[in-house]
Amino acid sequence: MLAGLVLTPFYLRRIGQHDYGLWLVGTQLLTYLSLTDFGVVALLPLETAYATGRAGSADNARDLPDIVGQTARLVLYQLPFVIAVALAMWFAIPAEWQGLRGPLALVLLGFVIAFPLRIFPALLQGLQDLSFVNGLQIINWLVSTAVAVSGVLAGWSLYSLAAGWLLSQTFLAPVYFFRLRRRFPGVLPDRLPSFDWGSSRKQLGKGFWINVAQIAELLMSNTDMLIIGKVLGPAAVVPYACTGKLVSVLANQANILMHNAAPGLCEVKTGETREHTFSVLTALTHGVLAFSGLVCCVVLVVNHWFVNWWVTAGQYGGFALTVAIVVNVLFGHWKAMTAYTVFCFGHQRRLSLTNLTNGLVTVGASIGLTVILGPIGAPIGALVGAMSVSLPLNLSKIAEDTGTSMVQLIGAMLGGLWWRLMLVGAATLAVALRWSPQNLAQASAAAVGVSAVYLAVVFPIVMDSPLGNYVRPYLTSFRAKYAVEAKAS
Repeated sequence: MLAGLVLTPFYLRRIGQHDYGLWLVGTQLLTYLSLTDFGVVALLPLETAYATGRAGSADNARDLPDIVGQTARLVLYQLPFVIAVALAMWFAIPAEWQGLRGPLALVLLGFVIAFPLRIFPALLQGLQDLSFVNGLQIINWLVSTAVAVSGVLAGWSLYSLAAGWLLSQTFLAPVYFFRLRRRFPGVLPDRLPSFDWGSSRKQLGKGFWINVAQIAELLMSNTDMLIIGKVLGPAAVVPYACTGKLVSVLANQANILMHNAAPGLCEVKTGETREHTFSVLTALTHGVLAFSGLVCCVVLVVNHWFVNWWVTAGQYGGFALTVAIVVNVLFGHWKAMTAYTVFCFGHQRRLSLTNLTNGLVTVGASIGLTVILGPIGAPIGALVGAMSVSLPLNLSKIAEDTGTSMVQLIGAMLGGLWWRLMLVGAATLAVALRWSPQNLAQASAAAVGVSAVYLAVVFPIVMDSPLGNYVRPYLTSFRAKYAVEAKAS
């Protein structure tokens, strides 16, 4: 998070705005190239967790090697198509983007090489070996970033960024393979199974709906700046992006939490009772919303100072825009939590159609509201889409799967939490309207003060909810360790 804030101005100074803009455009192309996967690898963690949940453990999941082998075969069958699309992208580079041609060739080569290798980390994620995978990702980030920064300092320009990206995609593949062989020896097949059209068709069908969901996600999450740029002009995009930068960076941690929880939700769905599944969902929702509320309250107070310090005062979009963005983030996290649940419960087709409808509503509402209200119309449009489409449809399906009513489900997810979030949020809003930090010391004190008040109000309900069953053992372990260390010193 911190490095992202530092590296952006560093790259702009060293590479130049034009070339760095080319790099951002080039990497954006990979978003569309990734759609050639048809969702097959994205499905592997879910199928792995389903198999583990059915069998009780990875060691007893006798069908898991066949699932992995079938996935590998489908990925290899897709590889020629991926190569063809990558070549078409490279040849289609316009003449004015010639500076991107060489670096993009390196990036596309890395994408093709890494395409089948993504099976290994996806499988480890499905097996919930998350500490190992995420720890390695930190090492991977450090090494690839060091290569990119060193190359930029040496004057390699975009080639240094391409080399860092290539390394980040391929560096850890042998380590992942070794980990699977040592820790989960029976999971990888000795050889690829014979082609089974029936299971492959089923796999591709599920994957297709994952791809539709990814396209819908582009409509929901990646169109706000395009709409503002088209309606209000490119100059209006910069203040909007800068105003939302801090909350987007901090709020991403909630998305990481949900991503890591996905295999566990799949396993719970196939291996536990409805009552236990309901309890897990309540705990996870409380964790995500409690964290999201904390981020939103802190950002309300310090965002004006942050934008002034990070860029300039002229790039701050205003307090009303900040409020609209943080409210959209809070409801967006609730929407994402329900979407992950529907996805992990096996309803990929329903979720894809829901997200696609949400995306179309979001785009339409954002365009209309941006014309009327200006940049603030974009987050309000996204809020309209979430509240009118995704939340009601996702919640109704989760209620059906857990054997509860919509009222019971919403009551469990928000009961006791919502009014505390509103209370602290309203108090924070009142403070932010009248005062803003003027320097780092004041901003730090404000963030600590808001966090302390927030935790004092919200933490008790967290401990009394099902989430407390997960938090208490960690607190007990921490206190015991601290007591031993204090006694030893």
